[in-house]
Amino acid sequence: MAQPIEFYFDFVSPYSYLAITQLEKAFENQDVEWVYKPVFLGALHQAQDMPSPAFIPNKAKWIYRDSHLWAKHYQVPLAWPAQFPFNTMFLLRTCLFLQESQPEKMSEFVKQTFLAIWQDGLQVGDAQAVQAHLQSLGFDVAAIIDGCQQQWVKDALKRSVSDAHELGLFGVPAFKVKDDVFFGQDRLMFVQQALESHC
Repeated sequence: MAQPIEFYFDFVSPYSYLAITQLEKAFENQDVEWVYKPVFLGALHQAQDMPSPAFIPNKAKWIYRDSHLWAKHYQVPLAWPAQFPFNTMFLLRTCLFLQESQPEKMSEFVKQTFLAIWQDGLQVGDAQAVQAHLQSLGFDVAAIIDGCQQQWVKDALKRSVSDAHELGLFGVPAFKVKDDVFFGQDRLMFVQQALESHC
């Protein structure tokens, strides 16, 4: 029986992107079920009463350099967005809408959207570009736009931030296996060990 792993992420996070490039390989020999937990990172930082690292100049420089070092280590492309940080609220609401309306497409949407942003240069602030991305994945764009305006979707995103805050998260990516929580794309080996211990 597949073991669930909760994956907390935001598309604005380069480390979430780096994680998504490694999940398939890291867990190819384990039977897992990915439970996607989109989190609006800016709101999580506010809930934790901490500034976004992207707005701390020295930390922002470090994140840029460190992300490229990890991309080189993993041998994956990394095209830093021209506008960074960027607002991901619509994309995160899309995730939550798809979880209810088309759950079988959720995983592919998350993966392809990360790749589009961090490899192919999708400008998240360009509404037409984002809509073209959705269309390329076979989605009914009008239905998604309408769905993202529904109150239950907005409430679900707020709730996801509250849930992450209650877990003590201060950033993403993070992973939860039963009661064990791990922060960082470089902690996948500990997630693997947690899975094995719960078998």
